[in-house]
Amino acid sequence: MSASGLVADQADTLRRLAGRAKVRSASDAGLRIRAGLRVISVTSGKGGVGKSSIVVNLASALAAQGKRVLIIDSNPGMGDICMRLGREANSRFDRVIAGDVPLADALVEVGGGISILPAGVEIQQYTSLTPSDRQALLQGMISLQDRFDFFLIDTGSGVSANVTSFASLAREILLVVTPEPTSVMDSYALVKTLSGRDSSLKFKLLVNMCRDAKEAASLYAKLSAITGRFLQVSLEHSGSILHDEMITESVRRRGALCSIFPGSKGAQGFRELATNLLSQDTAESVLVPENLAAAPSWRNHELSS
Repeated sequence: MSASGLVADQADTLRRLAGRAKVRSASDAGLRIRAGLRVISVTSGKGGVGKSSIVVNLASALAAQGKRVLIIDSNPGMGDICMRLGREANSRFDRVIAGDVPLADALVEVGGGISILPAGVEIQQYTSLTPSDRQALLQGMISLQDRFDFFLIDTGSGVSANVTSFASLAREILLVVTPEPTSVMDSYALVKTLSGRDSSLKFKLLVNMCRDAKEAASLYAKLSAITGRFLQVSLEHSGSILHDEMITESVRRRGALCSIFPGSKGAQGFRELATNLLSQDTAESVLVPENLAAAPSWRNHELSS
């Protein structure tokens, strides 16, 4: 195959991966996220802070209030979201990335208003995704937007190109931090990186595994003061999830804490978090650059990753 033929074949694969018709006017400079859709990236500066548990149980709490939630599991090799909710993935990202399965067909229906877009690829495969691969995944996600009220993206930790790319789709970053000093320091580094590349991002701080609300408020005050002083970034305090052994038990039972142990202190924290999010203004329509991978600020990060 000639070089030009190879490029054309790769372009066709990416179009099939995105699973959407490219019918827009020449003046349309990007992909529009519809008004009302909340796209929230749940991330952290380091691993082991409970992001996947936050995503599963926040989805459950939102669905209990009548919201349609898509969990986007972009954190392979850690805690598989499908497994946590007692489901098996029909199709994995490796087949989706190869163009064999439309992204919409890879969804796993949990029921009760929750669906999952599973990860399921090897870490080596996932971390080696090209900018075009990631862009096609973002396009495919946007093509599903009319079916949901919330996208909850369970990202990896740190400042890899995959994490920052998914953050670019989300306008809200739910930053999960624990009272451990390393978690606080790494969270500051993540805010610095993300805000330096997109000043419009909104950061919501959720303190996980804390002893009580007082400890959470103290941690928020310290981190907020630092980001405000040195980064000129404001953090919104979204609450806290108290340390609760029932969370571990709910994982063992392959279900959401809010469903299995609705009276637990952890479940109460997730209900309060969901109520806090729902009390905020409905998201406005947002235009995401179609060729996000080529945007100068994000492209610079690709080169440095």
